[in-house]
Amino acid sequence: MSSSGYPSNWRRQSLPAHRNRDPPVSPPSSKPFVSYLIPEHSASLESSLPPDRRLNEGLSDDCSKALEVPTLGDLDDEDPEIEDCQLIGSYNWTKRPNPTIIVPGSPPEWTNRPLPFNVQPDMGIQQIDQNSYRMPSANLLPLVVAVNQKYKDEGVSFPWGTMDFVTDRNGLRKLLRWTLGGQVKDFRIDTQLAGSKTVLLNRWERRTREQFSGRTYGLNFEKASTTPATGCNETSGHHRIVRYDFNGLKMVVRFEVDACMPPPRKPRPSKSEPSVDSLIDSIGNMSLTTTAAPFSSSTMPALNIINGGSYVPQASIIELVTCSEYRKESYNWKEAYGQLFLSQTAHHIMAIHYRGRFTSLEKRKLSSQDLQKVHDEMKPDLKKLRKVLEIIQRTVIEHGSNGRLSFVCSDGKLSVYQRKSQTACLPDEAMSCFELNRV
Repeated sequence: MSSSGYPSNWRRQSLPAHRNRDPPVSPPSSKPFVSYLIPEHSASLESSLPPDRRLNEGLSDDCSKALEVPTLGDLDDEDPEIEDCQLIGSYNWTKRPNPTIIVPGSPPEWTNRPLPFNVQPDMGIQQIDQNSYRMPSANLLPLVVAVNQKYKDEGVSFPWGTMDFVTDRNGLRKLLRWTLGGQVKDFRIDTQLAGSKTVLLNRWERRTREQFSGRTYGLNFEKASTTPATGCNETSGHHRIVRYDFNGLKMVVRFEVDACMPPPRKPRPSKSEPSVDSLIDSIGNMSLTTTAAPFSSSTMPALNIINGGSYVPQASIIELVTCSEYRKESYNWKEAYGQLFLSQTAHHIMAIHYRGRFTSLEKRKLSSQDLQKVHDEMKPDLKKLRKVLEIIQRTVIEHGSNGRLSFVCSDGKLSVYQRKSQTACLPDEAMSCFELNRV
């Protein structure tokens, strides 16, 4: 499941994380009981992770500007809409020790497994931000490489310099939560101007990995209800990049995909003929040639590319969530809708469980009446997000190509700080893609 960053495992949370809760009560004998005891090795796993980074790491001491949540009087009358959403690239991370992506890769395929069935609690280490974990010096580089690869195969160049923002969905969600008000988890987004107007929103996390609590089931449900796409068996996370128009802002947005609807089955050939699927499977199991990405830098490890997988339609993309029976009625649909809207994810599947025994599914489409009601409720907040992006772009442009600004939310207040280092978000050659006169 894609990571949200607030909290990192909120969609997988099945029990409140209160330390002093009462001991669990055994359920009826008709439902298997799953222990909540965390294995002893969990402490050693946690100790093997690096300490959290400080929110103000590498920043100047004084903020240069404070941002306020826009008021209704600051907003346009135009309804918040996303138009012309197009797939422009995708990739899967491999588990190789050197940073390696499969382009275009493919998301796992939804199997629609019959219910009920049981899964074990999620254990071990989970990825919070795989791009930053594998490419800490340039977490946007796989995005640029994957998009350029797709357009190169089509014999054209992607118009990077005409875009207003290049970002992860995660950053947009954090800004949206800030506009919603209330208790907002601290966050930071590093920025840089690319070309004359494109703002890079570079994801920043205190930690890129963390230990599972032992009280969630989302990842294991995903494994139990999907199957890897051909050629993508040993991968860890499918990332999709789309472009769209957000009320006049040209956006490039990357996000992780949980699953997709399987493609239509093809008729089986006669027994005397080898099937196309079997040939593809055999190729997918081969050791594929690895090539280096076109951008290199002495300050970061090389990014390697394997050609494999296939592009899937936007209409087939699925967001999977799990929810315990007793938390179903309090599910945060505004949080969920923001995630779907900002990536235009077509399907939302909620799996209902009792301590890991999954008994029912609730399936909704982004265009469903239920979610359109949520959209109507969130119109003022989405307008505020659009206004905040406009303010961020104007601020970054004012500081020019040498500016290194970070937008830091602490105790609900969003402030702008200068970064002490001039280190860029991307290698120089990748940054040159944003020059409008580039041939």
